[in-house]
Amino acid sequence: MDPIKVAVIGTGGISRAHYNAYMKAGGFEIVAVCDKFRATALRAADEWDVPKSRVFTSYNKMLELDEIEAVSVCTYNQAHRRPAVSALEAGKHVFCEKPMAATLADATAMVRAAKAAGTVFQIGIHSTFSPDVQFSRKLVDEGILGDIYYSETAACRRRGIPGHTFIYKKTAGAGAIVDIGVYNMHNALYVMGYPKPVRISATLADHLARQDPKWDAMDVEEFGSAWVRFENGAVMLFKISWAVHADSLGPTYFLGKQAGVQFGGPTVFMDSVSDELKAIAAAEGLTLDANPPEGMTTIRVSGHKPVDVWEQQMIAFRESVRSGSPSVIPAEGVLLTNVIMDGIFRSHEAGKEVAARNPKL
Repeated sequence: MDPIKVAVIGTGGISRAHYNAYMKAGGFEIVAVCDKFRATALRAADEWDVPKSRVFTSYNKMLELDEIEAVSVCTYNQAHRRPAVSALEAGKHVFCEKPMAATLADATAMVRAAKAAGTVFQIGIHSTFSPDVQFSRKLVDEGILGDIYYSETAACRRRGIPGHTFIYKKTAGAGAIVDIGVYNMHNALYVMGYPKPVRISATLADHLARQDPKWDAMDVEEFGSAWVRFENGAVMLFKISWAVHADSLGPTYFLGKQAGVQFGGPTVFMDSVSDELKAIAAAEGLTLDANPPEGMTTIRVSGHKPVDVWEQQMIAFRESVRSGSPSVIPAEGVLLTNVIMDGIFRSHEAGKEVAARNPKL
């Protein structure tokens, strides 16, 4: 089968991760590159064996090439919308680095463009392909957890402010929330089946950065926390940090009416080991270590094979492009992270809970 011909827009650091994942997944060929800095684009072209005739500083000019089937958008956050929409309108499949966009308006425009184009539009949230997330989603799909009524999701860097374009609103849009927070926020929504957010209460902080002169120009948050209510009655507590006086902000877990599950193994909490859980473990070659073996029990799940999540997300993209089926990470689902993030920033500014703004698509 012929490889899918891919063009890359934005040839900075993250584009290397895209390229490496395309090559590991197989079935792709990089045929053109674009960057507003020609020297940067030429360097990538040299590394990836792309001819100089296929090096561009205008993505609109590059998109005129009929042979391009798919596009990787690897620009900084605030520059995702225009190239993604242009590529979709040109009939190309699009793989866009996370977050989908820095603002709800931009993300909405991108999803609308994808729906109008009818092409594949996938966001690069590679951690969704981790065993923790996939196994937990399977528990939900099989009805083992029952209805989820509460979840907490968190990620913590004690001292991990990334610098560069990540710390300025003009390029990133926001800080830790859109950088690393979008991963655990999306994965919680994915496990829960993408419930519709309706109310959000949040707080942000940048106290530790303000204590270090090297971050004087930083104008985004280093810490964020939010309480999210969903239309189905469930709630989620979200926590994220680049810099904080703690080693952890807690685990990610989900409480269902019949069972609970926690990432980091994962671990399942049930009144007894169900036949349905045993069947899933047997089918996937997993081991269930229940303590105690009977009665209200804690079940540690082991045996998941190591997964290259970057490779897996590109395999998923490849299969969607070839089959014409929607991405396993639906853009409409990822859009909910922008709905929540929009609510987080408005809630912090207002100092109170706000209503979620769910756009019509």
